[in-house]
Amino acid sequence: MYDVLSIGAGYLLGSISSTWIVMKVFAKQNVRCGADGTISPALVFHKLGKLTFMLATLMDISLSVTAVLLAKALTHSTSIAMLAGLAAMAGHNWSAFLQFKGGQGATSMGGAILAIMLVPLCFGVIAASITSYFTHKSGLSTAVGVLVISFVAFIQKGLSTFSIYPLSLFSLMLIKRLQLARATGRGVVNPDK
Repeated sequence: MYDVLSIGAGYLLGSISSTWIVMKVFAKQNVRCGADGTISPALVFHKLGKLTFMLATLMDISLSVTAVLLAKALTHSTSIAMLAGLAAMAGHNWSAFLQFKGGQGATSMGGAILAIMLVPLCFGVIAASITSYFTHKSGLSTAVGVLVISFVAFIQKGLSTFSIYPLSLFSLMLIKRLQLARATGRGVVNPDK
Protein backbone atom coordinates (compact mmCIF):
# COMPACT_ATOMS: atom_id res chain seq x y z
CA MET A 1 0.00 0.00 0.00
CA TYR A 2 2.79 2.43 0.94
CA ASP A 3 4.52 1.61 -2.34
CA VAL A 4 1.63 2.97 -4.41
CA LEU A 5 1.14 5.94 -2.08
CA SER A 6 4.84 6.79 -2.32
CA ILE A 7 4.83 6.75 -6.11
CA GLY A 8 1.57 8.75 -6.26
CA ALA A 9 2.95 11.28 -3.79
CA GLY A 10 6.09 11.52 -5.94
CA TYR A 11 4.00 12.39 -8.99
CA LEU A 12 1.98 15.01 -7.09
CA LEU A 13 5.09 16.60 -5.57
CA GLY A 14 6.69 16.74 -9.03
CA SER A 15 3.51 18.29 -10.40
CA ILE A 16 3.96 21.35 -8.19
CA SER A 17 5.42 23.90 -10.59
CA SER A 18 8.10 26.02 -8.96
CA THR A 19 8.21 28.18 -12.08
CA TRP A 20 4.47 28.86 -11.93
CA ILE A 21 4.72 29.75 -8.22
CA VAL A 22 7.74 32.03 -8.67
CA MET A 23 6.21 33.78 -11.68
CA LYS A 24 2.92 34.26 -9.81
CA VAL A 25 4.60 35.63 -6.67
CA PHE A 26 7.32 37.80 -8.21
CA ALA A 27 5.85 38.83 -11.56
CA LYS A 28 2.12 38.54 -10.81
CA GLN A 29 1.81 36.49 -14.02
CA ASN A 30 -0.22 33.33 -14.44
CA VAL A 31 2.22 31.64 -16.82
CA ARG A 32 1.31 28.34 -18.43
CA CYS A 33 4.38 27.89 -20.66
CA GLY A 34 7.27 29.71 -22.27
CA ALA A 35 8.16 30.31 -25.88
CA ASP A 36 9.64 26.82 -26.18
CA GLY A 37 6.40 25.22 -24.99
CA THR A 38 7.66 24.41 -21.49
CA ILE A 39 7.30 25.90 -18.05
CA SER A 40 10.72 25.69 -16.47
CA PRO A 41 13.24 27.70 -14.45
CA ALA A 42 14.74 28.90 -17.76
CA LEU A 43 11.52 30.91 -18.25
CA VAL A 44 12.07 32.51 -14.84
CA PHE A 45 15.66 33.36 -15.79
CA HIS A 46 14.57 35.12 -18.99
CA LYS A 47 11.71 37.01 -17.33
CA LEU A 48 13.02 37.77 -13.82
CA GLY A 49 16.76 37.12 -13.63
CA LYS A 50 19.28 34.98 -11.78
CA LEU A 51 18.05 35.10 -8.19
CA THR A 52 14.51 33.99 -8.94
CA PHE A 53 15.90 31.42 -11.40
CA MET A 54 18.02 29.97 -8.58
CA LEU A 55 14.97 29.94 -6.30
CA ALA A 56 12.84 28.06 -8.87
CA THR A 57 15.69 25.62 -9.54
CA LEU A 58 16.20 24.88 -5.84
CA MET A 59 12.46 24.42 -5.38
CA ASP A 60 12.31 21.90 -8.26
CA ILE A 61 15.29 19.99 -6.90
CA SER A 62 13.81 20.02 -3.39
CA LEU A 63 10.48 18.63 -4.57
CA SER A 64 12.17 15.62 -6.21
CA VAL A 65 14.46 15.06 -3.22
CA THR A 66 11.41 15.17 -0.94
CA ALA A 67 9.56 12.65 -3.12
CA VAL A 68 12.47 10.21 -2.99
CA LEU A 69 13.18 10.62 0.74
CA LEU A 70 9.49 10.34 1.62
CA ALA A 71 9.21 7.10 -0.36
CA LYS A 72 12.34 5.75 1.31
CA ALA A 73 11.01 6.63 4.77
CA LEU A 74 7.60 5.05 4.10
CA THR A 75 8.76 1.88 2.36
CA HIS A 76 12.43 1.40 3.35
CA SER A 77 12.96 0.43 -0.28
CA THR A 78 15.51 2.06 -2.56
CA SER A 79 13.68 0.66 -5.59
CA ILE A 80 10.40 2.32 -4.59
CA ALA A 81 12.30 5.52 -3.80
CA MET A 82 13.73 5.43 -7.34
CA LEU A 83 10.25 4.93 -8.78
CA ALA A 84 9.02 7.89 -6.72
CA GLY A 85 11.84 9.96 -8.26
CA LEU A 86 10.75 8.86 -11.74
CA ALA A 87 7.16 9.75 -10.83
CA ALA A 88 8.27 13.18 -9.57
CA MET A 89 10.03 13.84 -12.87
CA ALA A 90 6.95 12.68 -14.78
CA GLY A 91 4.89 15.11 -12.68
CA HIS A 92 7.36 17.89 -13.43
CA ASN A 93 7.15 17.21 -17.18
CA TRP A 94 3.40 16.53 -17.31
CA SER A 95 1.91 18.32 -14.32
CA ALA A 96 -1.55 17.34 -13.12
CA PHE A 97 -1.99 20.98 -12.05
CA LEU A 98 -1.02 22.54 -15.42
CA GLN A 99 -3.14 20.54 -17.87
CA PHE A 100 -0.29 18.00 -18.22
CA LYS A 101 2.20 20.61 -19.38
CA GLY A 102 5.50 21.22 -17.62
CA GLY A 103 9.25 21.49 -17.94
CA GLN A 104 11.76 19.21 -19.59
CA GLY A 105 12.86 17.73 -16.28
CA ALA A 106 16.56 18.60 -15.84
CA THR A 107 16.12 20.09 -12.36
CA SER A 108 13.72 17.37 -11.28
CA MET A 109 16.11 14.71 -12.57
CA GLY A 110 18.93 16.34 -10.63
CA GLY A 111 16.92 16.17 -7.42
CA ALA A 112 15.97 12.52 -7.91
CA ILE A 113 19.59 11.56 -8.56
CA LEU A 114 20.84 13.71 -5.67
CA ALA A 115 18.66 11.80 -3.21
CA ILE A 116 19.87 8.40 -4.46
CA MET A 117 23.49 8.73 -5.60
CA LEU A 118 25.41 11.80 -4.50
CA VAL A 119 28.95 10.78 -5.55
CA PRO A 120 28.05 9.83 -9.15
CA LEU A 121 26.02 13.06 -9.38
CA CYS A 122 29.08 15.12 -8.42
CA PHE A 123 31.10 13.56 -11.25
CA GLY A 124 28.18 14.10 -13.64
CA VAL A 125 27.84 17.77 -12.70
CA ILE A 126 31.56 18.32 -13.29
CA ALA A 127 31.39 16.61 -16.70
CA ALA A 128 28.23 18.52 -17.67
CA SER A 129 29.77 21.84 -16.57
CA ILE A 130 32.92 21.25 -18.63
CA THR A 131 30.84 20.24 -21.66
CA SER A 132 28.63 23.30 -21.25
CA TYR A 133 31.64 25.61 -20.95
CA PHE A 134 33.09 24.42 -24.27
CA THR A 135 29.93 23.77 -26.29
CA HIS A 136 27.26 26.09 -24.78
CA LYS A 137 24.70 23.33 -25.51
CA SER A 138 22.51 22.45 -22.54
CA GLY A 139 21.07 19.29 -24.09
CA LEU A 140 24.50 17.87 -24.89
CA SER A 141 25.81 18.87 -21.46
CA THR A 142 22.91 17.09 -19.75
CA ALA A 143 23.43 13.96 -21.85
CA VAL A 144 27.14 13.86 -21.03
CA GLY A 145 26.41 14.40 -17.34
CA VAL A 146 23.87 11.57 -17.27
CA LEU A 147 26.24 9.19 -19.05
CA VAL A 148 29.00 9.98 -16.57
CA ILE A 149 26.63 9.46 -13.62
CA SER A 150 25.61 6.06 -15.02
CA PHE A 151 29.24 5.13 -15.68
CA VAL A 152 30.35 6.04 -12.14
CA ALA A 153 27.36 4.14 -10.71
CA PHE A 154 28.35 1.16 -12.88
CA ILE A 155 31.91 1.29 -11.53
CA GLN A 156 30.54 1.44 -7.97
CA LYS A 157 27.82 -1.22 -8.17
CA GLY A 158 28.11 -2.96 -11.54
CA LEU A 159 25.19 -3.31 -13.91
CA SER A 160 22.27 -2.63 -11.59
CA THR A 161 19.28 -0.39 -11.06
CA PHE A 162 21.75 2.26 -9.83
CA SER A 163 23.58 2.43 -13.15
CA ILE A 164 20.37 2.28 -15.18
CA TYR A 165 18.40 4.77 -13.05
CA PRO A 166 19.93 7.99 -14.48
CA LEU A 167 19.28 6.70 -18.01
CA SER A 168 15.65 5.96 -17.08
CA LEU A 169 15.21 9.52 -15.86
CA PHE A 170 16.92 10.89 -18.96
CA SER A 171 14.51 8.91 -21.14
CA LEU A 172 11.63 10.99 -19.71
CA MET A 173 13.49 14.12 -20.79
CA LEU A 174 13.95 12.70 -24.29
CA ILE A 175 10.25 11.82 -24.51
CA LYS A 176 9.37 15.38 -23.50
CA ARG A 177 11.78 16.85 -26.07
CA LEU A 178 10.31 14.66 -28.82
CA GLN A 179 6.82 15.75 -27.77
CA LEU A 180 7.87 19.41 -27.93
CA ALA A 181 9.58 18.93 -31.29
CA ARG A 182 6.43 17.34 -32.69
CA ALA A 183 4.25 20.16 -31.30
CA THR A 184 6.63 22.81 -32.65
CA GLY A 185 6.58 21.12 -36.06
CA ARG A 186 2.82 21.67 -36.11
CA GLY A 187 3.31 25.32 -35.22
CA VAL A 188 2.09 24.91 -31.63
CA VAL A 189 4.76 26.66 -29.61
CA ASN A 190 2.66 28.48 -27.03
CA PRO A 191 -0.80 26.97 -26.55
CA ASP A 192 -1.89 29.92 -24.39
CA LYS A 193 -1.97 32.25 -27.38
